[in-house]
Formats: sequence, structure tokens, C-alpha cells
Amino acid sequence: MALTGAQVRGKIKNIAKSNRADARILMRIYMMERFLERVANSPYSENFIIKGGILVTSMIGISMRSTMDIDTSIRNLNLSEEEALRIINKISKIDLQDGVTFNVKDVTRIMDDMEYPGIRVTMDAYLGKMITPIKIDISTGDIITPRAIEYDYSLMLEERSIKLWSYNLETIFAEKLQTILARGILNTRMRDFYDVYTLMLRYEERINHEILKQAFEATCNKRNTTDIITSGMQILDIIINDDRLNNLWNSYQQKYLYARDIPFEAAVKKAIQIYKMMKQ
Repeated sequence: MALTGAQVRGKIKNIAKSNRADARILMRIYMMERFLERVANSPYSENFIIKGGILVTSMIGISMRSTMDIDTSIRNLNLSEEEALRIINKISKIDLQDGVTFNVKDVTRIMDDMEYPGIRVTMDAYLGKMITPIKIDISTGDIITPRAIEYDYSLMLEERSIKLWSYNLETIFAEKLQTILARGILNTRMRDFYDVYTLMLRYEERINHEILKQAFEATCNKRNTTDIITSGMQILDIIINDDRLNNLWNSYQQKYLYARDIPFEAAVKKAIQIYKMMKQ
């Protein structure tokens, strides 16, 4: 039986209270999950690969991470804005008897020199009288080493999971480390340091060092940053002592309670640890 709007609000309110989380962000995650289950039940389930914040949040838990959008990579499709709109509309119309509907508001191109090109879809999700804005970022050309994996995504409000494709662990770390090194002291994305720290605490023993090395080199090659493959330690030594980055980290800690007890030095040292893994 589908949850009513009141039931969803009540459950999210309780989760927010017990996890000291923002109920508005949890509602957005719930609506994103409603879309992801439609992806899993669509003809495009093999084409979408989740990554980024939505994947990290699932891996470490909503008490330790929040996310504002769905990050995905698309495979085996040449994606134009028109094709993206057609596919997203088709997925959105799948009826899961959950009372949720979606309306696409905008489709735009994403151009980020540091990462992969792609498309951003802005949508509104409806449940009863509730309207929740969500975004889906769909990138193309991602290098996943050695390949995407099947992932059991545990739903926030139900005791069950859905089957999706996702990045493998080593590619997650490879992209995080590449971003940290390539942006250097100009970085403003403190979440990358936080993700590296928390993922290392939970998944360090599962990392295949050789695959990590291959994934990092492949990511650097794709993003035209091969110089950081050998200069990583020098960059990290500069990062750890940079006043601006330390101040940005302090601001990040004030905004997100889950980062409050983690010193910036400790987060950077986890990045150093990952870099050294590839040199062993």
C-alpha cells in the first residue's frame, strides 16, 4: 500500500529528529528514490549508473551525508537534450502505485572543464499537496574501471532495496582523489574531502589497490590531468596547510553537523593514504 503524504511527512520527521537531519533534504531524497525505483523498473535500467552524492549517501547513511540531486552516468545511449527529455518523461510516467508524480521543468547542458559533460534535468515531484524540487545530472563519457556494478540501494522509508547499477568502489575513490588534486588550493568542494574520509573509514579494507591505481590513471587520462599522477603528494602537502581551505572546512563543519568532529588535517590524511595505496 502506498504511503500517504501525511505518513511520509511523519516518517521523515521522525528520521530527521533521530538523525539530526534536515527534513526538507530527507523529503528530497525520498522523492529521488521514487524516481530511482522507476528507473529500476524501466526499459532504461541498464543504461543508468548512479554515482556521486546519491550513491555516497546510500553507502554511508543519511545520518552521515546529505545530497541535493541524483548524479548518474548514462551508457549505450547518445544523449541529446531532446532525447533526455523523452527518456525522463517516459520513466516518470511509470506508475508504482506510490502516489508520486513528476513534472519536468527544464533540461540544460552541463559544461564543466574539470569533469564530464552532461545534461541537467530539473523536475518537481508531487505527493498530495506537497511539491518537492529535484535535479538529475546525467553525464556521458565517464570512465568506470573496470566496470559498473549491480548495487542494492536500500530505501529510506521501507525495509527493502532496489536493484540499480552504480560506480564500483575504486572508481568512486579515483574520481574523488582526481578532483581534490586537480582543483588543488582553488577547490571549494569540501564534500570531496568529507566523502574520502568517511568512505575510507567504512570501506578501506575492500579497496583493491591495483584496480584503484588503474581507475585513478584512467580518470586522469580522461580528464587531461596526467601530471597529478606523479605530483599528488606535493599537492596534498600544500592542501593540508592551506589557510583558505582550512577556513572553508570550518564553514562546512558549521553547515553540516556530521562533519563537525572531523579535523581538516584528518580528512586530507585519508586522501594521502589513498594516494599512497597506489604507490605500494
